[in-house]
Amino acid sequence: MQVALSARKEASAETIPLEITEMEAIPVDGELVLASDLNAAILSHYATGQIASSIKAPADYLRRLPVDLAAACVTDGLRKNVDKQRSMLIQGSDKGTICRAVTSEQYSRYWDADVCTDLLDALTVDGWRVPPARPYPHCPDSDTWVATESDVLPNSSHHLAVKVGDVCGPAGLYASDKDMFVLMVNQDRAINTPSGPMYRALIVKNSEVGAASYNVECILYNEICGNHILWSAQSIANVRVVHRGSNNSTRITGRAYLAAAIEAAESVGAIEEENRIAEAAETEITEEQVVKKTGLPAQRVRQGKICAELNPQDHGGRDGTVWGYVQGLTRASQETGYMADRSDIDRAAAKLMQAVG
Repeated sequence: MQVALSARKEASAETIPLEITEMEAIPVDGELVLASDLNAAILSHYATGQIASSIKAPADYLRRLPVDLAAACVTDGLRKNVDKQRSMLIQGSDKGTICRAVTSEQYSRYWDADVCTDLLDALTVDGWRVPPARPYPHCPDSDTWVATESDVLPNSSHHLAVKVGDVCGPAGLYASDKDMFVLMVNQDRAINTPSGPMYRALIVKNSEVGAASYNVECILYNEICGNHILWSAQSIANVRVVHRGSNNSTRITGRAYLAAAIEAAESVGAIEEENRIAEAAETEITEEQVVKKTGLPAQRVRQGKICAELNPQDHGGRDGTVWGYVQGLTRASQETGYMADRSDIDRAAAKLMQAVG
């Protein structure tokens, strides 16, 4: 992924900030092109949305209009937005020059390629690695391989975990034209808990086009299976850096926060975290108290309670305790089909755990 993202960075360029009133949209061969005296580039799907937001126009409506009418509407909106400056992120392609993003003068870009470089510099020691995975649906045979000892994670016992002889495929590293996602784990050292050993994971997200902030989340988990579900996951720390400031400031801040997150992941536990989990496993709590502490709906908390009762192996038979509810909510999160709901439940479970001690 680093090679591909580095090539994309090399093929890209940022224009100087221009007054938005000096830009115009023009139709070219069925494409919507954003032009100025210095540059002209075909607007990507995402960049069209950014321009629409700048002129307070509905992006979906603009995309459905005939291109000449959409160009006229965008140009009219640009003319009415004085005192606004925007830069274009452009990239060469077979179709011509593409505008991948339109951002304000306050935007500080953290290139996805640089995120990969910083991760490699910081994590290619002490057992951190991308976990193995089974092939995704319709994965080409040329992208698969048979797992060897070097692919398999140490201390991995889940029946769905990748084992020697299993077919593996690429996973854990994802990049699109809008954002990126990296999952790395460390199973060299375990933290002992009432429900068994737990290990460390880092999830890193970024968008170089302004779709999202730079985010690093440090997680404890019990097992990871071949489709990269983290079982009994518990968030330890979550840091977020907004892409704003002077040139390169986001990368500088992001690297510092990454180092802090790694330090949190490496230093967590041993004694302190094990004691906190042990305390959570002995601290009884009611449904009403969980609702109050987490802010989750009562129905969702009840679902977590039922999951804890049906899966005592997740928490070592501690249902009715803080640890039991944390593991029950985590199980409920994994059974939920909507990512937004999963994130809300996982954050609530982490909040409940943080209330101990």
